[in-house]
Amino acid sequence: MNGLLTMWLLVASPAEADFVRQARQCLTQAEQAATRSADACRSGDWEKCTALLDGTQKSVEQAKEALEKTGINPRRSPRHFKDAEIRTRKILRALRNLASYIHPDDLQHYETVVSRVSDINDQLLSSILEKKKK
Repeated sequence: MNGLLTMWLLVASPAEADFVRQARQCLTQAEQAATRSADACRSGDWEKCTALLDGTQKSVEQAKEALEKTGINPRRSPRHFKDAEIRTRKILRALRNLASYIHPDDLQHYETVVSRVSDINDQLLSSILEKKKK
């Protein structure tokens, strides 16, 4: 089952030429993985929940990397970065709503994932709001 799950999470290939499109695909995957992890945790499938949490984190990280590869200045053209920031905030909300369903043994892993996604969200927001360099 983990093999199928891993294949599903890697649909957005790094070979995608359009980095903005790749970032959007990764964020869509992250949203889906967060939703599926909530369903898995509620049903008590802890292994699947943990794997999907990992997939959520990896997809958000890939989206951030893809946006960095675009070479777009987020201060001058914030459209794609703001979209990514809003979507990562939505993912964070979904992950935080999941806290009460997490197995106690997996709580530290869950907090690590939430912390990393939160850091990426903060980095996206700060890149948009960063002051002009003199």
